[in-house]
This record gives sequence, C-alpha cells and structure tokens, in this order.
Amino acid sequence: MKNNMPLLLIIFSLFFTPSLWAAEPAVRKPVAEILGKAVYEEDLVPSKTDAEQKAKLSPADYRDWRERTRQGALRDRVWSAVFSDYTEKRKIEPTSAEIDSQIRQQKKFMAEDKIRREKQREELAVELRSPGLPEARRKQAQQHLDTLNSLREHDNRMEQERKDPGKAKMWQDAEQRVSRQWVKQWKVNQALYREFGGRLIFQQAGWEPIDAYRALLDRYQANKGFVVHDRSLQDAVYGYFQHKFVYADEKKAQFYFERPYWERTQEEMKAAGF
Repeated sequence: MKNNMPLLLIIFSLFFTPSLWAAEPAVRKPVAEILGKAVYEEDLVPSKTDAEQKAKLSPADYRDWRERTRQGALRDRVWSAVFSDYTEKRKIEPTSAEIDSQIRQQKKFMAEDKIRREKQREELAVELRSPGLPEARRKQAQQHLDTLNSLREHDNRMEQERKDPGKAKMWQDAEQRVSRQWVKQWKVNQALYREFGGRLIFQQAGWEPIDAYRALLDRYQANKGFVVHDRSLQDAVYGYFQHKFVYADEKKAQFYFERPYWERTQEEMKAAGF
C-alpha cells in the first residue's frame, strides 16, 4: 500500500487539478468604464489597425504609436461622453435666432475680410514693382501674394457654386450645420464658465474655459462617471492640461461669455483685447 501512494497522488492530480484537466477561459477585462459602459482594449486600438501598424513600423515606433493611440482614444471617449452628458442634462441647444445671427455675422466678416485681402493684394503688387526692393522682402511679398491669389480663386469658385440653383439647398443646410455646432459649443462653454469660473485659453475653435473643463471632469470622476482600471492609462484623460497655454485674464473671460462674440463688433472685441 505504501508503494502505491505516489501513483494514487498522480492520478488524483490529473483528475482534480484544473490547470491540468482543462484550461480556464480567459476573462475579458475592461480597461475603463465610462458612464456605466465598459471600454476594452480593442475599443482603443482596433485589432486590424494594430496589426497593420505593427507590420510597417519598427518595434520602438510601434510601441510609441500604440501608446499614443491608446491614450488619445480613451481621452476622446471620456471627454465626448462627459461633455455630451453635461450638455444633454442642461438641455443646451442653439435657438434658430442664434443660428441665423451667427450666419449673418459670419457672412459679414467674410465679406469684410475679402475687401481687406483685395487691398493687401494691390499693395503687394505695387511693392513688388519697386526696383529697389530687397530680395528677401521680394520673396516674402511674392509668397504672401501667391497665397492671397489662391484664396481669391477659391472664393470665386465658391461664388459660382452658390449661384447654382441645384446646390442652393445644399449650401443652406451646410451653413446651418456649421453654425449650429459653433453656437452650441459657445453655449456649452458659457454654461461651464458660469458654473465653475476660472481661466480661458485660446484654441483654433475659439476661447475655452480650461479650468472649468477640468472641474467638470473632476466632478464626473469623483462620482464614478468614468473609471480607469488600466494603470498605464491613468493620465490619459488629463493629458490635455499638461500643455503650456496662453491664458486670458478674468476680465476678458467675463466679457467673452457675457454675450455671443459674433454679435459684437470688431471694435468691441479689439477694445476688450481679443
């Protein structure tokens, strides 16, 4: 009996040790949760895209690309969900009057800008005819003139398209969509600034209440509106705030969100420091 014990132990282990008898199914764990919805690794980096990049990049470049992609994808998902939820809960929507006002002012600005560009073209043409113009300045002036000429050609093409009766509705719909987005974004920023205050920064899409953005994200994070499980992604959501910005002072911020900027004159905006 004593000599049979090792054999019995082997048989027992074969039948009752899970790792040898059957492999446990892999548990699919989310890297984050946003407003109760799980986010998985393949949501951040689709497997097909990942394979394509891995095949064409060096190992080091691939690792850098993958990390940037993961971080950016998670940040975009969190920001989009949080700001959309905030906007929906506060029922922030542009009115027809606001959209029409923005379209009128945009057209007025474009018309005035066109006049300014035509004046610049004439001045540059005169300057380029000067025989004593230094070569460095001549090259710079010619490049500027070439740019203005390209813009003029583009404007002419657009004007011809707008005259086409078959495309009139298309242009009107496009104007409405673009204006709605601009007005809505301004109203969301206005609501955030009024609630949280803080500083403004200038970006391509306009002035942003950067401190209010962070305060909103902090609130959602504190209330488990988003939870990041993957440690390598812990800083993704707040990475935007690490950039070096140029801030507007409190007086300018109050002015900017007091009333829609497109309803102000250029003189008013300039006098306020914009």
